Amino acid sequence: MSIIEHIEETLRQIEEGWKLVAPQSGIKVVAFPRQPFDQTTTYVTIGLSDHLLTLGSAREVRQELIFSAHDWFSRQAISSFLLTFAEFIVSTHQALLRGQVIGPGEIIIPGISLNSVYAAIPVVFPEPLHTYNATDPPTVFVWIIPIHQTETQFIQSSGWNRFEEMLEAKDPDLFDLGRLPIV
Repeated sequence: MSIIEHIEETLRQIEEGWKLVAPQSGIKVVAFPRQPFDQTTTYVTIGLSDHLLTLGSAREVRQELIFSAHDWFSRQAISSFLLTFAEFIVSTHQALLRGQVIGPGEIIIPGISLNSVYAAIPVVFPEPLHTYNATDPPTVFVWIIPIHQTETQFIQSSGWNRFEEMLEAKDPDLFDLGRLPIV
């Protein structure tokens, strides 16, 4: 089973896809409407896992990124961000760790105040999607959650475990890119 078949087994058929004009890495982004919920689209990178990434000091891993947002946010802007972010990861050769924050930096999507991203286990999707075992090493799917600067500061001062506990307790709409911060 190919990685695309693995993803489509859970998220159904790809509806649309994007790539950079002159991609060095061969990475694409594909969209799955009504995933994980109605009025939400999930975007997944394809091709990031062709690149071995360093995890810690001596381990290597393959990763693909998952990003979900309500349908009223620009598909073009989201795919552009995700392609650029995946290219950044390839350039660093560093895998994302659970709980890692990238940012703050520039606004990640025009018109949205979120300026950092948080790497998480894709818990809103069925567990079989989390790992693709047909690559060596296996490909791990990382849920990219856009966060506010105050949330970034909270994670830096209190740790990602506390942030995830707060996410569970407050249950914010993580697919709403215009959401208010939880801290």
